[in-house]
Amino acid sequence: MLPKILKNKILRMNNQRRIKKPILYISLFTFVLWSYSNSLLAQSHKVAFSINGGIVQDGFSGMITGDYKVNEFDYIQFNLQGSFTTLEQNNIDIPINTYSFNAGFFFDILRNNSRTFAFALGGGGTIGYEIINDGDNNIGNNQILTVETENLIYGAYAGVDADIFLSPVITLNIKVNETYHFNSEIGELTPYAGIGIKLILK
Repeated sequence: MLPKILKNKILRMNNQRRIKKPILYISLFTFVLWSYSNSLLAQSHKVAFSINGGIVQDGFSGMITGDYKVNEFDYIQFNLQGSFTTLEQNNIDIPINTYSFNAGFFFDILRNNSRTFAFALGGGGTIGYEIINDGDNNIGNNQILTVETENLIYGAYAGVDADIFLSPVITLNIKVNETYHFNSEIGELTPYAGIGIKLILK
């Protein structure tokens, strides 16, 4: 039989071991999670998709975008954009819808090492379809539009693409573009400013 004092000492040692084990496991798990998060932050993503909504002159617009990085700093960008505006003529609001495909090249000009934000400039080409007054020349009050109500349009654009990282795989995405259409019936320059969410896939 062990003396009572020795028994108590052994019990205390066992209890201390039981307490230390969970603390050790929790500490180890926290360290692994911290290391994994830092490694994700340090990596430069390759593919990302974003959805944005914003404003154009006298209307609103939505955009779905895909990014593909060609190196650590530069990426190719493709997007589909729909814009819905109105044009007033003789006190009559004329709806104008534009659907376009844009492709461009962007390069980072500002970002921090911890990847909490990134700021890029770029530009490219655009091609789309412009529909005025739902394709109808008659706008009421015996007035007739003298322009093409359905028209294939093309041009170029330049813009800013900014990201604020909410997590290693999700960012708050801000886009500001200016598009120049060579053959639009409603005007050559079309500004856009929008905000949305970007998802980094890999």
